[in-house]
Amino acid sequence: MENRVIIVGGGPAGLMAANVLEKHHIPYLILEKNDQLAKKLLLTGGKRCNVTNERTVSGFIDDLNMPHRKFLYHALSSFGPKEIKQFFADRGLNLLLEEGYKYFPETHKSLSVLEALLQGIDQTKILYHSAVRSIKRSDDGYLVTTKNDSYHARYVIVATGSNAYPTTGSSGDGIDFAEHLGIKTIPFTPAETYLLSTHVKQQFKHLQGVSIQKTNLRIPGIKTSFHGDLLFTHQGLSGPVVLHASEHVYPLLKEGPVTIKISLTQIDINQYDDILLKMLNENQTIHHFLEVFTTKRLATTLYDQLHFKKNHLKELSKKELGDMKTWLYEFPIDIDSMPTIEHAFVNRGGIEIKELDQNSMEVKTLEGLYFIGEVTDLQGPIGGYNLTIAFSTGHLAGQAITKKYNTG
Repeated sequence: MENRVIIVGGGPAGLMAANVLEKHHIPYLILEKNDQLAKKLLLTGGKRCNVTNERTVSGFIDDLNMPHRKFLYHALSSFGPKEIKQFFADRGLNLLLEEGYKYFPETHKSLSVLEALLQGIDQTKILYHSAVRSIKRSDDGYLVTTKNDSYHARYVIVATGSNAYPTTGSSGDGIDFAEHLGIKTIPFTPAETYLLSTHVKQQFKHLQGVSIQKTNLRIPGIKTSFHGDLLFTHQGLSGPVVLHASEHVYPLLKEGPVTIKISLTQIDINQYDDILLKMLNENQTIHHFLEVFTTKRLATTLYDQLHFKKNHLKELSKKELGDMKTWLYEFPIDIDSMPTIEHAFVNRGGIEIKELDQNSMEVKTLEGLYFIGEVTDLQGPIGGYNLTIAFSTGHLAGQAITKKYNTG
């Protein structure tokens, strides 16, 4: 098996790396612990698979929460959303734009994405039921051991994913391999998940199913505010803006409940005073005023929470008018907890980015060892970001190995 590449994990990142190696006739094996490939990929986007998005490289990077998001610049510049769309088009699968920026397969089936990835791969090189137990250094490469076999490889690509969706076999094994090799890691924590709230369950039960479009969400101690759609559920809050903000709520919950604040209106706060003055002059009711800004159900909820005993705007004191404005734009909701890490759509954490070369995904201190996709501390919001990162980093590692293989 001299010079063979071992890819640990047959998800989107590993399969993209395999496509690059296959194209350049480099021998490799994929070791897959399950009886089928890419189980999590098949579930994404409601089994429709949001493959990538319409963002430019700079826009894509700006959308990420991570402080080290610029690490991805080289990977995305080499193989970003534009190249991903072309990759699938070359394999007969066109991607359709939805909601102005999300790309889904034209078949509306995630299985089509997997089939396109497999077009460029010799499937005899995929070994199923081959969960890797250890990766160890050897004299001229690495020894990769499963329950029944050991494989020597000059290069190893670890694409084992995170702890999200454990039913798909994604259990974050890559962190264990890394730690045994002395590579620094960050424990996985939920990054994209909903928020649980007794406050909502008890006081706002009547809001279940109510959505707020393009709301602002603020978290205490976090300078950045989050924007997007929000949904009240029977357990608390969901929707894109909640999922995106959740990773910042998680560490704060260690100290107890967290009070987040959401806007109940899309009307700019700078227009508020003019609308208020006009409706004061018209002697409008409080309810009518609030319904100009938000839905009838949310207006009633806000009125009740402010404990007003009056009907018309002119009856309110200066303080009451101020409280109404504050709560309309910063409505407080107490968050008690979050679902366990296994129920998160995406996890934060993994291989510390400073351990990896941004030009190749290779471990800086261990030549020939690469970590790609969700096993690394690289993640983004829902909307095609995480699959793009998987494809991009997988492609980058494959290209880096190809260059070494052909020159060494």
